[in-house]
Amino acid sequence: MDDPELVPLLGMQWHALNHRFARARLEHLGWVLCGQGDWAYAYRSLSGHLVARVSPYGHFVDLCERCAGNRYVPRMELATELEGGGHLAVLEYLTSPDPSMVNRFLWRWQHPEGADADLRALRREVDTIDEWGRQNLHGWVGVDIGDRHVLLSSDGNPKIIDLFGVDLRTFLVNDPRAFARRVPPDQRRYVLDVPDLQQADDHPAEYLRRIRAALAEAASSP
Repeated sequence: MDDPELVPLLGMQWHALNHRFARARLEHLGWVLCGQGDWAYAYRSLSGHLVARVSPYGHFVDLCERCAGNRYVPRMELATELEGGGHLAVLEYLTSPDPSMVNRFLWRWQHPEGADADLRALRREVDTIDEWGRQNLHGWVGVDIGDRHVLLSSDGNPKIIDLFGVDLRTFLVNDPRAFARRVPPDQRRYVLDVPDLQQADDHPAEYLRRIRAALAEAASSP
């Protein structure tokens, strides 16, 4: 049975709605902004059991979908693309674990030969995705795992989040025309809306001007 807090989000044509609508919908339902990273805004449900991750641009859930049921990935309740290249994901709420637990998990991650079956399976899938990304995606950074990527579920299991990095902005700035060929207009509409670029104090004005100029050049490319 679906969580009652999830029900109002089901059955909507999310692929035709953008990240601004998604955020407004969550706020209307009483979900509270509880954090933001470089790429996404996080909203916690009233009960505290769920968190919604709204990204104006980029993807998050591929690993979770491919490893559904694995004890080390978050339980996903809803995952859908949004208009303009964004994404909405609703998953179990996770908290910060004790540092000693994080250290134990990271040690096992680096020594999978002695880990349990779920962790070994997860490592294999991560390596597969990483290899695909290196072969197919411009700006692919690869696997990035550290303290901030390990969280704790309500039943005491460590869970990993946001393991893969894609530096699309460097790709965009360095080669706007190649960016235009690789990323169609309807999938880059809200690049400037990502949280990182909304924090004006975090970047020099020249950096933001370069991003805007590169987007304009990409838009004018044949």
